[in-house]
Amino acid sequence: MTTALEGTTVIEVAGHVAGPYAGSLLGDLGCEVIKVELPGEGDTHRGRNPLYEGYGPSFRALNRNKKSITLNLKEQEGREILFSLLESADVLLDNFRPETRLRLGLDYEELSKLNPRLIHCSISGYGQDGPYRDKPGFDTIGQALSGMLSLVTDRKNPNVVGVSITDHTTGIFAAYGTLAALLARHQTGRGQFVDASLLQVSLSFIESHVVDYLNGGERVSRDNFPRGRIYCFTAGDDLPLVIHLSGHQEAWEGLVTVANRRDLLDNPRFAERGDRWEHHWEIVEILGQDFKAMPRAHWLTALDAKGIPNAPINTIEEVFEDPQIQHLGFPRTITHAEMGSTQLIGSAINMSDTPPQFIRAAPLLGEHNDEILGRLGFTPEAVGKLREQGVV
Repeated sequence: MTTALEGTTVIEVAGHVAGPYAGSLLGDLGCEVIKVELPGEGDTHRGRNPLYEGYGPSFRALNRNKKSITLNLKEQEGREILFSLLESADVLLDNFRPETRLRLGLDYEELSKLNPRLIHCSISGYGQDGPYRDKPGFDTIGQALSGMLSLVTDRKNPNVVGVSITDHTTGIFAAYGTLAALLARHQTGRGQFVDASLLQVSLSFIESHVVDYLNGGERVSRDNFPRGRIYCFTAGDDLPLVIHLSGHQEAWEGLVTVANRRDLLDNPRFAERGDRWEHHWEIVEILGQDFKAMPRAHWLTALDAKGIPNAPINTIEEVFEDPQIQHLGFPRTITHAEMGSTQLIGSAINMSDTPPQFIRAAPLLGEHNDEILGRLGFTPEAVGKLREQGVV
């Protein structure tokens, strides 16, 4: 056994980000992930960057360690082939709206009769029931409705953030639920339905930021979250950095020492942690001027010498010049026999005995039709006929 989930088969009927990300995480752990795509079109994310003709870098990242089969699920024969795959599969992963999923016959109660051990993980925008059940859901919609977006943007001048937080966290939680269901199956012998929605995941993800409000305290905001703890400054060379202070007086004393402003220790407005919370933005304004006196590299070195947590606010280009990033081995290379090499990050975890792996590069559309359909008993001639009929 070289990977944790070797011998586990996942049928992924999902597109864009959340579902495919969940599938890629399971693939990293050794699952055979068979991605079902629409003939001639495939996952909508294939076309995100038209410069790459259906095989863009983002698609490659989200669909590493998978095989691709094309099935037209609007055709009865296409659905029957899918059901044949599900008879022996361990996991079905989809990201349809509930009404669409049911219309395609992907009802867990019925599928469990076909395969009682099947785990069905369905990702939706808002959950499997409720007034929003059948509304279209997307990453930024989940962020906005859950309150997450209000914590990372100015509501008076709103803008989206530069990363699909909700899509990716939903993919993580979908994989998490699937792993729990696989473990439970060892005890019960039965599969189960796993429901992961963009909305519920977004709420869960910010839980620790809203519990003060839920329990009678102040609601968290972009203004009060960093108070007394987190400081962002721009150095004299116009490069930004962030400093994170613990609640200890020693950290505050170290910061003002580095900034050559020990006079602030005698200011009663900043004497205790609560005082610094109250006057946070005044401190930002004062020290912000001092940090403009020297370039960022000076401040990072000086802060390190005092043991004060800090980091440059890196651009993406700067990230991959960082010695710690390079030490961790990023980026990593994955190679497709026809499409060549791709630089990726890969799994976020390391394991001593069964590490996540790059097993195969993201597939071309329908690349594994013959292999997968052959397992089901279709001859090359039969596959050709299905292709002519638009089923595959």
